[in-house]
Amino acid sequence: MTIQKILLLSKDSSFQTRLEKIGIQKDWQITSLTTATQSVTTLFSATFDCVIWDTAACNLDTTLATLMLIRHDFFKPILVLSDTKEARVQRKLYRTRIDGIFSRQIAMDVFCAYLEQKWWLYQQIVKHRQLNQPKKEKPQQLITIGPIQVDRTHFEVSKNKKLVSLTKKEFQLLNYLISHQGQVLSREQLLNGVWGYELLGSSRIVDIHISHLRDKLEVDPKKPKLIKTVRGFGYRLVTEVNSL
Repeated sequence: MTIQKILLLSKDSSFQTRLEKIGIQKDWQITSLTTATQSVTTLFSATFDCVIWDTAACNLDTTLATLMLIRHDFFKPILVLSDTKEARVQRKLYRTRIDGIFSRQIAMDVFCAYLEQKWWLYQQIVKHRQLNQPKKEKPQQLITIGPIQVDRTHFEVSKNKKLVSLTKKEFQLLNYLISHQGQVLSREQLLNGVWGYELLGSSRIVDIHISHLRDKLEVDPKKPKLIKTVRGFGYRLVTEVNSL
């Protein structure tokens, strides 16, 4: 039986105690923290199956920004503890793509039943994606576009035979553009293809990463020849570049 690992951010000792008590019965491993910084650092340095986030542990702006950051790379349940009745706050929380908002006084058996149902649902989605994923030909591993060379095997990019340092997301974005070379891709397509989610109000993330790629790969980022902007639609990676 697989041990489910839960990351809990909360300063509510009563909820923590109740969760840990039922966690012992269900053989769950619970890591309890009290700050947002600790939680994010711990989450991305280990493997967890669920995040439980108490809004009382930090201010709302920090909560919203951090939950959106987590959701980009975390395809598992994210549950929020909050006793707020304000529809405005609840809307903002749901826009970060959390799975549910719960009172800290919720009956623990109901809370756990909901969590277990969410685990089952996420597992079904993963299985469905795996079964329906079309078989693809092995992509070309060494791509050359003018003076730009992309080594997909070693995750390296060079320009005029000099290595260019890219972040993980910058490389993934460039690789996605290469996989759809010549096609016009909307910001929503890039968000879904690279980050895995279409988050409301997050298209700015794409623009920022495109700007970073241009700064590193173009001779004149203000007059790009490699990654073109198609106004009103999105971006397109050109198929041939004579010089950059």
